[in-house]
Amino acid sequence: MTAVIHIDPEAIHPVVEGEWHRTRLTGIPAPGQGITMLCGLAAVAEFRPLSDRRAHGVPHQCRRCEAIYRREHGIAPSPVRRRS
Repeated sequence: MTAVIHIDPEAIHPVVEGEWHRTRLTGIPAPGQGITMLCGLAAVAEFRPLSDRRAHGVPHQCRRCEAIYRREHGIAPSPVRRRS
């Protein structure tokens, strides 16, 4: 008997150097597969347990990825101003 785990590729937000990004994934990337974020940053996929992320603090959202995602989905720009 198997237990199927369904993962929505749109819910995958890769974290690179403490910043989480958005992508246009159509499937789950294989470990070692190159992926490109909406902001243009490219990295290699790696999977780790959630507890590992918690050990390194809360990742911050990539502003460029979020702005591109909002524009592509007809969502108004974020009214929240963030410090640089």
